[in-house]
Amino acid sequence: MSYPHNPWQQGDPPQPGTPSGGVPQQPPGGFQPHPQNPFSAPPVPVHEMALPQRPATVETAFWIAVVLPLLVTVLNVVSYLQLQGWVTDSVRGGADDELAAEMTSAVNGVMMVFFIILTIFYLILTGLWIAFGFKLRAGRNWARVTLTIFAGVWAMSSLGTLASGGMAAGMAEGDALPGPYYALSYVQGGLGALGTVAFVVLVFVSRSNAYFDASSGRY
Repeated sequence: MSYPHNPWQQGDPPQPGTPSGGVPQQPPGGFQPHPQNPFSAPPVPVHEMALPQRPATVETAFWIAVVLPLLVTVLNVVSYLQLQGWVTDSVRGGADDELAAEMTSAVNGVMMVFFIILTIFYLILTGLWIAFGFKLRAGRNWARVTLTIFAGVWAMSSLGTLASGGMAAGMAEGDALPGPYYALSYVQGGLGALGTVAFVVLVFVSRSNAYFDASSGRY
């Protein structure tokens, strides 16, 4: 017994995944492309793959720009505490108790205002040194120029501190300032002079110049 021919059936059914039921086509060479991972990191630009290597001279200068201002600020606080103690002892030794208390309060108030203003000034300069130091480390030439100007002013101030401190220590008699105060003044002046000179030398040696020249094209 024969069945009527199905008019909708023509030949073999097509294979899934292929337009004609044949073998799936492949790219030339048998290469199977893989879909790109949407969570993968974007490719690194070519100009960022060839960053210049930071020399040790720039790295050392960066740490000078960070540590030296912080250290000098701490020494300034210690100097103030020593000077305040010396002033308090001097006032109490030359007057009665009631007058000494009033004079001590007045002198300490004036010294505190002066100390706060000076400390704020030091902290602002310290923040600028650190902020520009990071830009220097990244190869920004304008940061190198700015910090070089800062270093020149600081070096001149430090040399002045050393000169005036020496003269004051030599001429002082009687109620001279305490020895540790002079010692800290010399330490602050010496650190400022030596540190700033070393900083300028480090950022302008040949290896540093090459680093800043190579980095200038990236900004």
